[in-house]
Amino acid sequence: MSSAEALPITGKNGQVVRPVRTRMRIGSGSRSMRVPLAKILVLAAFALCMSAPEELFYNRIESELNPDVGAIKLILLGLGFAILFVCRGHKQHWAIADPFVMLMAWAVICWIVSGADMLPARNLVSSFGGIVVVASFCSAVPYVGGIRGIVRLLVWALVLTAVTSVILGILGLQAMPGELASATQLEWFHGIGLPGYAVAGCAVLIAWVLARYLSGPGVWLEPVIVLLLLIPAFSFLRTFLIGIVFSIIVATYVAVRRTRRRKPERQQTYDHGYKRLLLLLTAILFLAAAIFLLKTSTREEGSELSGREIIWPIEIASIIQHPLFGIGPFGDVKLLRFIEDLPQVGAAHSEYLGAAVCYGVPGLILFVGTLYAIWKRILRYRPTSLDERSCRYAALFALGSLSITIIAENVIRDPRLFALYLLFPALCLSAAATNLKKAAR
Repeated sequence: MSSAEALPITGKNGQVVRPVRTRMRIGSGSRSMRVPLAKILVLAAFALCMSAPEELFYNRIESELNPDVGAIKLILLGLGFAILFVCRGHKQHWAIADPFVMLMAWAVICWIVSGADMLPARNLVSSFGGIVVVASFCSAVPYVGGIRGIVRLLVWALVLTAVTSVILGILGLQAMPGELASATQLEWFHGIGLPGYAVAGCAVLIAWVLARYLSGPGVWLEPVIVLLLLIPAFSFLRTFLIGIVFSIIVATYVAVRRTRRRKPERQQTYDHGYKRLLLLLTAILFLAAAIFLLKTSTREEGSELSGREIIWPIEIASIIQHPLFGIGPFGDVKLLRFIEDLPQVGAAHSEYLGAAVCYGVPGLILFVGTLYAIWKRILRYRPTSLDERSCRYAALFALGSLSITIIAENVIRDPRLFALYLLFPALCLSAAATNLKKAAR
């Protein structure tokens, strides 16, 4: 070593300057390793959100429950904790959990009062486990390229799930045989992709497409919405499609208001997109009506997708009998599957009624209050960038679609659907909490 290399480096005031190159290299290398790992974990979590691998080799018996469902949900929660560990999540990334705190506490009380069995406990974890997943997505945003990076991974996960499902369907490995009455009907997802999960992924992407459309130039986005809507239409999930169409109506209304408020010299090309949105909405309604007519006209008599007029009176009677604590987590499934012997129904087919059956009238009030709190916080949020503004629109459209869909469907008790439908609301609340923390400094 030369004398020049041995001498310490001094500053202007004579103090020794400590070398920090090695530490900076280690830090940058550690972060460079975290970025691809975070992307892989997020992609795997999204793919699991949009699929149902537990259905692949399961011989469906209506009177029993699939024993592998709980394991898949635990794997998803494990991925959520892994993402939080890799991305070093902060307190603001859990902003989506705050509105659910009182409801979760009341659900635990109802679980204890109802007998504290293990199966209801598993359902309790399942109902609110999606909070871990959406919190992990929020923490991964800086590592995967921002909100648009999350959306890109969402698209890749949907494509991966769809292609894999079609390939498995061609090979004859069908997870849940489709109710096909004729060869003219099309069933897209046969293997690991369950229509409900894939449609939820499509609904999330449609919300983002509409949000980007209203936040910046995006004339080319209308065909994207039509292509995405083919999946819920062919999967015959009417309530999902109704929620999506409701979001498009809201987007049309917002576009009209934006056009009227802007001065002529400040108008941009996308401000006139509400006319195209109206045409798109009309095309969607005709397309959906044609597909529904095709599928219902070929169904055997008595096998129509109905039954809510049968099960909802049963659930209302249960609420009247147990108005305070309900019958505990998993209560609606236990009531319909095992007490009333309606295994083909499965659950309440209404998130509002399901909350009342499981957690009583106080649980229903807390559930509605939770949705109201999320709506209120997002409406008050003021974005600071184009991506944040798009995310806010997407959060509002997602909440609109969710609030309509859960009238007649069970959605957020599964961590996969919870994570998908509340992805943009979670990202929006997390960004709001982050901006608030920066402003306080």
